[in-house]
Amino acid sequence: MMFSYPSFTNINPVSRKVWIMTALKTSRGKVWQTNSLWVILLAALIGCAASNYGRLTSNPDVTQAFQNHQVLPNHTYYYRGSHSRPFVVAGIQKDFVLDSPLWVEIDTQSKDFRTLIDRVSLQGTGNTVQPWGFTIIDSTGREIGVWYSAIRAAAIDVDENGRIVNLAPIGAVTRGNQGR
Repeated sequence: MMFSYPSFTNINPVSRKVWIMTALKTSRGKVWQTNSLWVILLAALIGCAASNYGRLTSNPDVTQAFQNHQVLPNHTYYYRGSHSRPFVVAGIQKDFVLDSPLWVEIDTQSKDFRTLIDRVSLQGTGNTVQPWGFTIIDSTGREIGVWYSAIRAAAIDVDENGRIVNLAPIGAVTRGNQGR
């Protein structure tokens, strides 16, 4: 509520005090609300920054390796999604263990390796977002593998024993002229 300053020349002292007290209460409430909003925003930012999740880091060399169907040494490859429509192919360094029924191991010596990468590459057809390569980094900064997908965000959680507890894409891929 906005107050205009009245002319105090013709107002009795009681009315003047009531007006001043009302104005002070209103402005204190707004200050309290503004400060509360800042505290909540700061807490949310600190919470996000202090999370124990890893991240994906864009890497054009990884993109090139996948597009050339190159198998990186000391990596085990997996896909997520159906065989006919995979949405992520990931290569995990042999020092780490990805034990999840949502990820299917790929035999890199089979034609499936090339086929699955090509199918992920089709994700970008008709879209503005093309598949891209990323380095998978855990919360301590260790490189745990590579990622190829049009999905550019993932929840990554690795325990102290090198077991990947969570490697989950965040987002979805739409194909063609579908609604977004």
